[in-house]
Amino acid sequence: MLKLYLALALLHILHCNGKICQRSKKPLEMIVLYESLCPDSQSYIKNFWPVYRKYHQCINLTLVPYGKASPSSSAPFGHTCQHGDSECWGNRMQDCAIHSNLNQFDQMKFLECQMKDLQLTVKKNFTCARALNIEDHVERCMRPSGRGNQLQTQSSIITNRYSFSVIPAIVYDGVFSVNLQRSSRMKVSQTLCNIMIKKNLLLPDDC
Repeated sequence: MLKLYLALALLHILHCNGKICQRSKKPLEMIVLYESLCPDSQSYIKNFWPVYRKYHQCINLTLVPYGKASPSSSAPFGHTCQHGDSECWGNRMQDCAIHSNLNQFDQMKFLECQMKDLQLTVKKNFTCARALNIEDHVERCMRPSGRGNQLQTQSSIITNRYSFSVIPAIVYDGVFSVNLQRSSRMKVSQTLCNIMIKKNLLLPDDC
């Protein structure tokens, strides 16, 4: 009986420490479709960051900076964007950062930094990239000979797989749910917890 009690106690500790997620064969597949100068995207990233820090071991995260942009051969950056050319620059810059050598956690660390102040994008500021030692990579990526436009084309393909009316749009396990959209944006922690409990990634007490 004592051994059983200790085993159950250990299992609970593992759950609470998030290590259960490390052992999981199927983490939550999560895609965040957003725009670099969208205030609603900024608000979501701000609210998502502390939740992601806590549960990142449970999540396989894909960040897609494109939103309601569209390809355009006549546009300066190869795309037209909802919030103008500055946003197109920001989307491309963030795509380059996301596809540098950063792991998923550091991708979110970069994005939280860059989205904290939208003027960083308006002013074409590389402070956040510099802080993570990817400034040179990002600048090379954004050159005419770099991968920036190619990455944005890939982001447009991913984005256009889903039918949404507002940005940011959150996709769980490859499915965009209109019913989950509002709660995903307004109740970030509660929504993620409920989804991960259903996937047996977390125990109810973990939330």
